[in-house]
Amino acid sequence: MSLKPKQVDFNKTWGSLQETIKGVITLGNVRRATWNDRFSDIYSLCVAYPEPLADKLYQETKLFLDQHVTDLLCKVQESGDRNLVNSYYDAWNEYSQGINYMHQLYLYLNQQHIKKQKLSEAEIIYGNYAGDSQEQMEIGELGLDIWKRKMIEPLKTSLVNLLLEGIRQNRLGNTYHTKNDVMRGVIQSFVAVEEYRKKNNLELYIDIFETQFLEMSGDWYKSEASKLLQTCNVSQYMERVLQLLHEESKRSVSFLHVRENVFPWSLKREDMTLPICIPC
Repeated sequence: MSLKPKQVDFNKTWGSLQETIKGVITLGNVRRATWNDRFSDIYSLCVAYPEPLADKLYQETKLFLDQHVTDLLCKVQESGDRNLVNSYYDAWNEYSQGINYMHQLYLYLNQQHIKKQKLSEAEIIYGNYAGDSQEQMEIGELGLDIWKRKMIEPLKTSLVNLLLEGIRQNRLGNTYHTKNDVMRGVIQSFVAVEEYRKKNNLELYIDIFETQFLEMSGDWYKSEASKLLQTCNVSQYMERVLQLLHEESKRSVSFLHVRENVFPWSLKREDMTLPICIPC
């Protein structure tokens, strides 16, 4: 690979690069020699003479990822409600691995062009940084942000309703058409797409899933407590409560992103004739 800046035909170089990243993002078979050639192409674009083409490369890559995720969204939606969670899970597994590989392929752009323009961690945490800033993101971060906007946002209502129903069926001891590990993978994707953020990196997870989960859980246990009080004495009631707490603790490990100091379900004292809340 020549390190000397040179004139580069952007359209020709991008055409070759685009074909390769199509294979990368879909976990296709990309030969090592091809990978190395595209790595060199990215470097050449970033240091091109007389004007670097890094910004143009970034914009074209962003457009490519936008379209790719939009196409994936259509495929996931076509699977129907019953298969929506499974279809989303499969698409996420492929995409999350693929975007990680793309991030590695774009190492030079990330390290030498984008990182130099980014705000420092101190500016983000302690400054007046707005999360909607238009500064360029590293390719891995960009891919996750696009997934959040183009895939999760359009599907969040349907996905979360199906996930909550699956958890409800699990509480009832019923078989659900979606496996537990698939449900957990989908829930964890709500966390993963914002893990790169230095600030408020659980915002999406809390807003679209955890808040509704806690509300549903509080309602469910209020109903269960009411039923138990009709059939149990105090001793039986407390025995059953302890059993439910144990089951819910195991369930939280199976499904949730467990946060420090957040009890995995919401049980308000006023909801229970006999309280079964445990303070954090």
